[in-house]
Parts: sequence; C-alpha cells; structure tokens
Amino acid sequence: MDRLYKILLIEDDPCVLEFLETCFNCELSAAGSIKEAREKLKKSRPDLVILDRMLPDGDGIWLCEDIRNDPKRRSLPVLILTCKAETGDKVLGLKLGADDYLTKPYELDELKARVEALFRRTKKLRRGRHIQKSLWKY
Repeated sequence: MDRLYKILLIEDDPCVLEFLETCFNCELSAAGSIKEAREKLKKSRPDLVILDRMLPDGDGIWLCEDIRNDPKRRSLPVLILTCKAETGDKVLGLKLGADDYLTKPYELDELKARVEALFRRTKKLRRGRHIQKSLWKY
C-alpha cells in the first residue's frame, strides 16, 4: 500500500492555509514564515513544498534558492503559489529553482493538475512510488 505524500505548505494567510488543508488528502504540515519552514525542513522530509513568496520574514523565493543549493533537498519539488504575477516575478522564481509557479487567484483544478504533474516527475526520480487515487479530498 502506498504511503501518504507529505506536503509542506509555507503560507502566512490562515484562510489560504485552511482552504488548502481541506483540499489535500495527504500528510500536511504548515509554516507561516521562512524561519519556521527551515525548522520544519530540518526535522522532516516532505515530498513537495508549496511556497508563498510574500512572507512576514522575507521573500519565499530565497528559501526556494536555499532548497536548490542544499544537496539533501536539491530534488525536492517546489511549487510557488503567490500573488506576485508579473512576468519578471515568474521568471525569477523559475530561475531560482521553482519547479512550477502558480499565481493567486487560481482554479483548484489547475492546482491539482500541477501538483499531480510534480509528483509524476518526482516518481521518475524515486522509482516505485505511485500517485494515490486519494490524493484529493474532492
């Protein structure tokens, strides 16, 4: 039987966190700041990071770059989910290591498709893991 995927949600807006927590049928942990996210990354090994850019202690893009520079986490998929929608913001996010970049507001079906695509790509790196049919609550 497949284990549940682990997702680290890095988001400081409680409404967005609450909404995302109702959507996923995964093992979720949340962080409201870069500092808290770093602590959680030291203690656990998520399968995916969903990262906001505008956090109380800085731009989440720099955490993304740190993840890419860490040999232990280099292959960890990162999806940036943010209000920063200018082309330059998207390009910077992707250049600094994000695997995908989605802007708020977003359609839930698009978020689902992007998360599933990241898990499919990751599966190729970690043979033997499969996307569960129960990844989503609805």
